[in-house]
Amino acid sequence: MSKNQFNFKYTVETPRLFNSEVYTDDLEKAKDLSFEFGCDYEYSCVRDNKTGEIIDETGNIMGLVEEGIV
Repeated sequence: MSKNQFNFKYTVETPRLFNSEVYTDDLEKAKDLSFEFGCDYEYSCVRDNKTGEIIDETGNIMGLVEEGIV
């Protein structure tokens, strides 16, 4: 977890793109990026930095689990 993460409301996480977290306060932008990254890189999600909950996701994380990426 990066120190910068706490300065923003949302983090877009894309496990196949190592160290590629995107931080933003704009939920719609976060969802759009997550959708694009999820389509291109198998899975992506938007995490609420205050609660830690995943609030949106695109793709299937199970393939990444099987590969040991997550």
